[in-house]
Amino acid sequence: MQLAFILLFFAVWGIDSASFFVLGYSAVVGFIPLLVRLLLAITSLSFGLLLVRKSHSAVFGESHDQLRLLDTGVYGRICHPMYLGTLLVLLAFFFAIPSLLSLAVWIAFFIFFDKMATYEEKDLAKIVGQDYAAYKKRVPKWLPRLTHSRR
Repeated sequence: MQLAFILLFFAVWGIDSASFFVLGYSAVVGFIPLLVRLLLAITSLSFGLLLVRKSHSAVFGESHDQLRLLDTGVYGRICHPMYLGTLLVLLAFFFAIPSLLSLAVWIAFFIFFDKMATYEEKDLAKIVGQDYAAYKKRVPKWLPRLTHSRR
């Protein structure tokens, strides 16, 4: 499903971007100056890639002999950094060449990720128990903390 949403986003964004270049039209482009859009795109892309890299490294970088709660590093600042990183990368493309259709797909993608994250949280609460409940209380789901949470 994640791959399908990513492909759908890029298909819609690409078609709408092509119509922008061919017809010179996009309903959103005129409202946001190019420099602002590019700064937002670069910031969103950079932060998104950083989150994906850090979360991927935390999950797959070490061999874990036992199941344990990841609550340090990027996971000490946000519960779902890999999902948020993916959303920010897609948002960067929207900022570069805004498209109302691709924004609608991005919103649907966010809703899908939120439902998926909620489902995973329920499973983790069953598997990890009280440690995960305490983790959820100190670490936000979507908006990262600037400082590490305290245990």
